[in-house]
Amino acid sequence: MTVVIVLPAIDLYDGKAVRLRQGNYEDQQQYGDPLDAALRYEEAGATHVHLVDLAAARSGRSDDRTLEMIRRILAQTRLKVEVGGGIRTREDLLRFYDAGVWRCVLGTAAVRNLDFTRQMIAEFGEQIIVGIDVKNGQVAISGWTETEAISAHELGITLQSFGLRECIYTDISKDGMLSGINLTGALDLARQTGLKIIVSGGVKDLQDIELIAKQEGQGLSGVVIGKALYEGRLSLVDVFARVRG
Repeated sequence: MTVVIVLPAIDLYDGKAVRLRQGNYEDQQQYGDPLDAALRYEEAGATHVHLVDLAAARSGRSDDRTLEMIRRILAQTRLKVEVGGGIRTREDLLRFYDAGVWRCVLGTAAVRNLDFTRQMIAEFGEQIIVGIDVKNGQVAISGWTETEAISAHELGITLQSFGLRECIYTDISKDGMLSGINLTGALDLARQTGLKIIVSGGVKDLQDIELIAKQEGQGLSGVVIGKALYEGRLSLVDVFARVRG
């Protein structure tokens, strides 16, 4: 089986690990201390974690508790931390990089401030990744509460021209639903843009993991797994046995 990057997800809200359904902030489930989740993931074999500050994604203002949680995770694990949510300025990026974050995810800023995005990609290279989140065929921003009149592939082509190499593709209709991934959407985005695609949203079982791993040659480079881990639908040990075997 081809090796792809596996990113267990930790979504933060009010200092707790939570999961939303289809990006709905009013429909969330709490799962306790984010550090406990990170420790479990590492024990199961994870080397990376995908962390999102949901409140900051919606408001555009980072929560100091998120930075403190990242520091705790980095101090008590060897995980590489990827963080997104509310990153709008170079100063936001530097706060995370100075804390030891592996790479930062741009979302709203990548859509609304292309000049900034181009400059940050030029400065930080592969420490920058962009989240392309799709809702009803359009790119969603501001914690998925708004959409822009641009398609995923149009945005991806622009970002690829800036030197971006990889993005996280999320089908919001799938997120938190345990309904299976949008493989077609991910493959189409890879083909149309030339970007490597990390698939997010809807992962429900090992079959989804295998589908992604088998398409590595078609541009799929990884997977973000959230609710399926919290709900016990998937074991990271089993996931790694498939993708690292």
